[in-house]
Amino acid sequence: MEIKSSKEGNYPPLIKDLVTELLKDDFVHFKILCANEVHHFNKDDDSIISFKETYMKETSANGDMLYIAYPDIFRAKLYRDIEQYIEDEKKYNAFNDDDNWTGNRIQF
Repeated sequence: MEIKSSKEGNYPPLIKDLVTELLKDDFVHFKILCANEVHHFNKDDDSIISFKETYMKETSANGDMLYIAYPDIFRAKLYRDIEQYIEDEKKYNAFNDDDNWTGNRIQF
């Protein structure tokens, strides 16, 4: 993963702090939480994360692009320890569909 940012970028405080931490290059995974979805980014992915003036853009190796406007982002979590990330994902995925319930679930 490659992180790109503007040196003179005027980012909102949350984004500015996130960019600063990502540029240290000592993370294994980070996720961005929006109103109704979570976006995961692995350091080992072959993608480019660009922080623009009002949005972030991920370009994956196959050319797919994801745009997220800064006002949509209300939380970000950066993992430096892969074990902690795995543990958190186990907790998040504790609810599964083994009960054959077929509807969509909202997980908090």
